[in-house]
Amino acid sequence: VSELAKKIVPGAMTVIGGPHVSFTAGRTLRETPSIDVVVRGEGEQTMVELARVVAGKISLTEVAGITYRFRSTVVNGPNRPVLDDLDSLPFPARHLWPEKYIQRGMREVPIITSRGCPFACVFCSTSRMAGPVFRARSPSNVVDELQQVVDDFYFDRFIFNDDTFTLDQKRAMEICEGIIERELEITWACSARVDTVSQELLSRMSDAGCDMIYYGVESGNQQILDKFIGKQITIEQARKAVEWAHDAGIVTVASYIIGFPGEIGDKEFQAYLKRGEYGKTYDADLTGTIFESLIRAREVDSDQAQVHLLTPYPGTRLYDEADLLGIKILTEEWWRYNLQLPVIETNAMSIEDIWSSYRIYMDEFDTYNNTRHERRLKRMRRRMEA
Repeated sequence: VSELAKKIVPGAMTVIGGPHVSFTAGRTLRETPSIDVVVRGEGEQTMVELARVVAGKISLTEVAGITYRFRSTVVNGPNRPVLDDLDSLPFPARHLWPEKYIQRGMREVPIITSRGCPFACVFCSTSRMAGPVFRARSPSNVVDELQQVVDDFYFDRFIFNDDTFTLDQKRAMEICEGIIERELEITWACSARVDTVSQELLSRMSDAGCDMIYYGVESGNQQILDKFIGKQITIEQARKAVEWAHDAGIVTVASYIIGFPGEIGDKEFQAYLKRGEYGKTYDADLTGTIFESLIRAREVDSDQAQVHLLTPYPGTRLYDEADLLGIKILTEEWWRYNLQLPVIETNAMSIEDIWSSYRIYMDEFDTYNNTRHERRLKRMRRRMEA
């Protein structure tokens, strides 16, 4: 895209941002001559200042939060502090959406109501990208945006793209109350941690239109959750959070990751799965194997389960401390970093072991999801009839 922009408008300033380039800014500029500036971290204020640079009012040296090329040298500007008052940001300029984009049936509107994360999971860069302090828009500001989208664009389906919508349970409850008080006839989905929900909150979320919730459980192995990921949750908390959501009529999706150091494959169990004997008594000790997580995931009993491969994205401890954590990064061809292709190996598992285990895991989760499809449909029908 940047190369095309330069061909069409040779003098244009090309700017790129986002998590990946925020942590690989210098490398990105060195490898991609058609990119002029990398915006690191949050970009709203930075982009305004870059517009002033283009207008000739200030120079690049006066802009914080960027990395840029000066002649043959890559220059890192000072970091930009995160924005504390998120209510000060205007709502997205949705009036600029192409009409054909709307007419083609895009019915789910993304919305972000908070930033920052106080947790530091080994595979996630959010606490570095957006800061370790949770910052949130006020409930009234959030509901105002929902109201605007409903009134001006006639959309009635939303996806809250917050990392953890329920991190502040009181605020989440107030957003729900605002939706109900304004009689917004909408449905929505969100992501949450299993330790940041309650039966009362999930019930009220359902009343306010929440029909799907995504839980990052990550592993069914408690030792990996505690000692490697640093997730600070338990499998029992995950089971209860799923149960409460089901009681409230909310469809649940649980996400898992495989390929952690400390997990090992179990060839006998793989053969056992291939014989179609899953669900029968299996006497072998699966503790510490990659399939222990599969067993526990079924016990959590979510409506849908997803599995991803452990991937060391730049900006994560997994990437920065790979050797210390016991993984070997095999490639930095970034297109492979899609959570579905193995890019690492561990002391216990080769890339071939991880790949074969992942494929079996996927087959089992496909079966798992298919057996719960009718249950999901029944829950959705009950909501529609309520």
